[in-house]
Amino acid sequence: MGHHINAIIGSRQTLAKLIERFGQPGPAELAFGLCIVPLDERRLDLLAMSVAPSFDGFTYLMREMVDEIGRTLNQGFALYVETNYFGGTGYQSAALFENGKLVWKGSEHSDPPVRSPINQGLRRMGVVVPLEGQDEFDSVGLRRFRTLECLGLTEDE
Repeated sequence: MGHHINAIIGSRQTLAKLIERFGQPGPAELAFGLCIVPLDERRLDLLAMSVAPSFDGFTYLMREMVDEIGRTLNQGFALYVETNYFGGTGYQSAALFENGKLVWKGSEHSDPPVRSPINQGLRRMGVVVPLEGQDEFDSVGLRRFRTLECLGLTEDE
């Protein structure tokens, strides 16, 4: 089974301006007081319509997008995530914002590679693993959302 999402994770308060800007569908609730805002092509274009190259290890994240995300966040942590898996192969990337500033980014394809960058980003946000055999990804409930459609976006939007 595949997993393909682009999204931003944070508290509703931190993501409030972004949520208002994007409109419906709204964010999906996660554990630890977090929510996830899906990013399809339309929403990515609202953040930064550019032909600039993306950061190493990312498909979409580029400097202009980092600047725009930073401007729209309130105080607190937010994690930009990209996943693209099918049949056990693929990649994931994550970029952590604190108080509107990019403070860390990692990818399984960056140099040097970062193992499970989403888990590392969530851990830096304070997510703890409550049960043995789980990781941060499982703890917040991200496994429920394998596609942008699972997050409420359709191709029509």
